[in-house]
Amino acid sequence: MPASAKLFFTLQEVADLLSLHPKTVGRYSATGEIPAIKVGGIGNHEWRVRSDWLDQWAGDNMYDPRGGADGRGQRSRR
Repeated sequence: MPASAKLFFTLQEVADLLSLHPKTVGRYSATGEIPAIKVGGIGNHEWRVRSDWLDQWAGDNMYDPRGGADGRGQRSRR
């Protein structure tokens, strides 16, 4: 299944896609930095990230270390 056809990602999958440590992605989701939801029962829940939320987050947090002519040399913040 292509990644674009997947609706929800686990934190491990998000970490793999973004080349981040899974604990970093977990911290980002717990603090709301990356939009995510908890699924599962009491005491047995896991975080999930919708693919469109991840696309939006990635677009909003692009970083060009070269600076670029458009002035996007730093991460944009909402």
